[in-house]
Amino acid sequence: MELSIKRTESHDINTLISIQKEVFAEDYAIYEDHDSTPVNDTPEKLMENMERYIHFTIWMGKQVIGGIDIRPLDEKRMRLSKLFLSTEYQNKGLGSKIIKRIESEFPSIKDWSLYTPYLNKRNQHFYEKRGYVKIDQVQVTEKLLLFKYEKIV
Repeated sequence: MELSIKRTESHDINTLISIQKEVFAEDYAIYEDHDSTPVNDTPEKLMENMERYIHFTIWMGKQVIGGIDIRPLDEKRMRLSKLFLSTEYQNKGLGSKIIKRIESEFPSIKDWSLYTPYLNKRNQHFYEKRGYVKIDQVQVTEKLLLFKYEKIV
């Protein structure tokens, strides 16, 4: 089957919400961050994000397997707000292919940034392997500390 990435359409929303709940459930249980967790996103919130930002659906053949939410900061900087794959498709090298495709899709972007939870060593390792460097941290709640990563292209 072939991996493809396409702009999210409204008929993708319910599937993406379901995958988000699955993927981010572990972080939600650890940090109990009710306000910003993707676990609590509604279809309306996802639709709003699609309209305001750049949102992609990740497909394997004809099956939706994940999504990407990226947010322009200015003409040279972009924030990777969310990248998520159904657990069934994780640890298969797909994330690396997806990051590479997304970065190449926006050749004028020279500065990519993202935030990831401080206890999520797997995410940290993943992004560091792709050239992202930890540059800061932000305390969101008493339990949730996010590391900020940046990649200069």
